[in-house]
Amino acid sequence: MTIEDLHSFIVLYQRQSVSDAAVELHITQSALSKRLRNLQAEVGSPLISTRNKRHLTITASGEIFLRYAQTITAQYALLQRELQDYRELRRGTLHIGSVPVMAQYGLTAKLSHFMHDYPQINLRLDELEGADLLAQLQDHRLDLAILRDVQSRQLAPSQFHTQDLLTDELRVILPQDHPLAAHAALTMADLRGVDIVTLSPGSGIYERMGTLYQQAGLTPNIRFSTPHIETLLGMIAHTQWVTFLFAQAAAPFLSADFVTRSLEPAQLSHLQVVAPRGGQTPTTARLLQYLTR
Repeated sequence: MTIEDLHSFIVLYQRQSVSDAAVELHITQSALSKRLRNLQAEVGSPLISTRNKRHLTITASGEIFLRYAQTITAQYALLQRELQDYRELRRGTLHIGSVPVMAQYGLTAKLSHFMHDYPQINLRLDELEGADLLAQLQDHRLDLAILRDVQSRQLAPSQFHTQDLLTDELRVILPQDHPLAAHAALTMADLRGVDIVTLSPGSGIYERMGTLYQQAGLTPNIRFSTPHIETLLGMIAHTQWVTFLFAQAAAPFLSADFVTRSLEPAQLSHLQVVAPRGGQTPTTARLLQYLTR
């Protein structure tokens, strides 16, 4: 029994005529009749009745056989589509850009899983600041990028597809002996006059922090900026300075020397994956599935 046999029976059932079914299947009536005889012999039960020469009748066994034939052919079609997708994942390299948070958010594990499943595909990852990622996306130098929502909003929705990966909270990071560490949560007013060190412009945090100060009618006194979280924390240790970081991104670098405090109201942000609209390759589409599941 083959998929062609099952498909032939489904068409015969739909047409209720050997001659019409043969035309649709592009075979002769004798070939279809032979196929049907072999099928009935294999299952050991009559599937049709031809007592009435002008009207073909499906037997009770045929009705049962039809249900399974439809299920099997539908599953076979799904199998063929999935295998076709896999075949189209040809050898090559995907160029990905990301703000430098891949490990903290578990995204490197997802990339590793993808590479294990598709060993013929290589990945090139550039960890850059947001402004550089935006420029490379707009110049079509990246297949996809991972950005903060405050950064991806600068892209035209008509040209780029954006999907949330996860949510994180922006928090104030303080030395554990800082006077403000006694607060359960902080407002922007609490930070009036407090010296700030921060991640560099383009990090997403720098821009979000600037907006918060502006909305509060304050001007931040930024003493130092750097693209590296470890450097930031080293700068504020045992000082009266503070910094802003996203909780999950900062967690691997924190020690007992630091405390984190939420802002009131809480400041949430989405990490997003961004890909150009149109012309997306099967490889890029499959990697997006791995990143977003």
